[in-house]
Amino acid sequence: MTISEAAVPRRALTVAALALAAAAATSRAGAQTVPRPEQRVVARHGAVAAAHPAAAAAGVAMLEAGGNAIDAAVATAFALGVVEPMMGGIGGGGAMTLWLAPGREAWHLEFYASAPGRPDHALDGLDAATAVGDSMTTPEQWSAVPGMVAGLLAAHERYGRLPRERVMAPAVGLARDGFPVHPFLAQVIGESRKKLTHHPASAALFYPDGEALGAGDLLVQPELGRTLERIAREGRDGYYAGRVAEEAVRVLQAGGNPITLEDLARFEPRWRRPLCGTYRAYTVLTAPPPLAGVQVLEGLNLLERVELASLGLPTQDPQALGALVDAIRVARADYGAWIGDPRDAGVPAVGLVSKTYAHKRGELVGLDPVQDSLLPGDPWPDEHLRIAPACPALDHFPPSAHPRPVEDAQQEPGGGDEAETTHLSVLDGDGNAVSLTFTLGAFFGYGAWAAGAFFNDANENFGGPWANRRGPYRAPRTMTTPTLVLEGEPGSERVKLVVGSPGGGRIAPAIIQAIVYTLDFGLDPWTAVHMPRVYPFFDEPVVRIEVGVAPAAVAGLRARGYEVQVYLPYDLYFGGVHLLLAAPDGTIIGAADPRRGGAALGY
Repeated sequence: MTISEAAVPRRALTVAALALAAAAATSRAGAQTVPRPEQRVVARHGAVAAAHPAAAAAGVAMLEAGGNAIDAAVATAFALGVVEPMMGGIGGGGAMTLWLAPGREAWHLEFYASAPGRPDHALDGLDAATAVGDSMTTPEQWSAVPGMVAGLLAAHERYGRLPRERVMAPAVGLARDGFPVHPFLAQVIGESRKKLTHHPASAALFYPDGEALGAGDLLVQPELGRTLERIAREGRDGYYAGRVAEEAVRVLQAGGNPITLEDLARFEPRWRRPLCGTYRAYTVLTAPPPLAGVQVLEGLNLLERVELASLGLPTQDPQALGALVDAIRVARADYGAWIGDPRDAGVPAVGLVSKTYAHKRGELVGLDPVQDSLLPGDPWPDEHLRIAPACPALDHFPPSAHPRPVEDAQQEPGGGDEAETTHLSVLDGDGNAVSLTFTLGAFFGYGAWAAGAFFNDANENFGGPWANRRGPYRAPRTMTTPTLVLEGEPGSERVKLVVGSPGGGRIAPAIIQAIVYTLDFGLDPWTAVHMPRVYPFFDEPVVRIEVGVAPAAVAGLRARGYEVQVYLPYDLYFGGVHLLLAAPDGTIIGAADPRRGGAALGY
């Protein structure tokens, strides 16, 4: 159960209550909710949107010091790992999508935690929810080889301007000097006693004298500070070799994990080209497999067939809402069947995001009554067709070099209640952009701790389709989807949007909705991230929505056979979109999602 599930009675709202709440919040386009000063920004030279003000400030400091978007993203990410220890950090992994304006280069760097060279197959099929305290498993067994440090340093080494020590200094200072525990962190600490007290060192930090840290208490992490200083001084060897690596391997192996020093030394982040497609007049660059960019592009392809702007806001119009829900649902069904690590498996990502495939799957958008459970389509016939004309010049993610798997496609269930991830977006004055999402998995991973930080629980994420099987050095698939939107003709493209979100299964739906509200309806980023969100399952006709959707639109879903489950507004469950928009006047407008309480800062 997530924090939001424990705190919010999501089905307790009646239709009458929904109508009253919708009347109070009617048309979020009116922006009746006043942002905190740091949640919306208009900047001229660069901006950062992230889940904590101190982390966003670290990124802006790099821009002011003459750094670029990559310097700012790396500084923000290391700082977020300190102030959001439950969400991410050096024991986790993630991915970023980058745009380098001077050369019009588009890259995607994936550094998710990966299976060791001798993966423990005995973990397959176990219930991850019982890992802590279960007699069969330990928290350490669920950790994969962390990629966070390698990924951030690789991006900085290739494209950063400032010295590594300068970029990491804010994170070191936050760990060494401490910061006030924010209310959400305090809440998670209070509900994670078993994880946080599994190791004496973490218990001493988060439960001093046996009592959980509370909001406003100072959290000082000296061991983490020393580890970060070592990384700043020595580079990747400060983490993947020497004292830190030896401590990590000792702790993990003592808990039954097969990770070795060789596994740490061999970890390499994966440079790929972004998955590319178009949405109306825009080019969309998003995360290739094993991430979930196919959901964003397929969903947008399906919505492109609908004149949303003429119908009206999906929060108001039944037909527009139905199209949005259906498109997201179809894209989720296809992702669940086909996506995995593309390095040694056939993964039909290019077929999934093709316009011809969207034409075939488009018959499911608007279908009345809706199907109870959506089966995946077959994208393989479209895998090697001509891609969108805007994409070849960007050296896009290519069609699969591997054959179609012999095994039948297998879908994962549609719930996906995990929400424990974080995201940041950066756009600098030269037009360089980074969308970066990273995670430990569940809050604090499963409690494994070494060198001042928690380790991921990425071993849980294998399973489902054959491409997502566990194997040596394979990366599990993830819902993460860092995305960029470009405008302009081929050869003169420039960044229009930098967008991403945490939120498990809600990540791609949240990004789709942010893009639609910003591009189709012209909403300001702050207004766009406030719009009530929807999240459909694909394996049952269930749609979860936030209060603020008009009763007539909700009634339209129910009339087609959907079961509607209602949440209160601004629920953590629906993600935390951090959105930057390059405005026509040259300014950058940024917004941090109120569901996550972050900050958008710039100068």
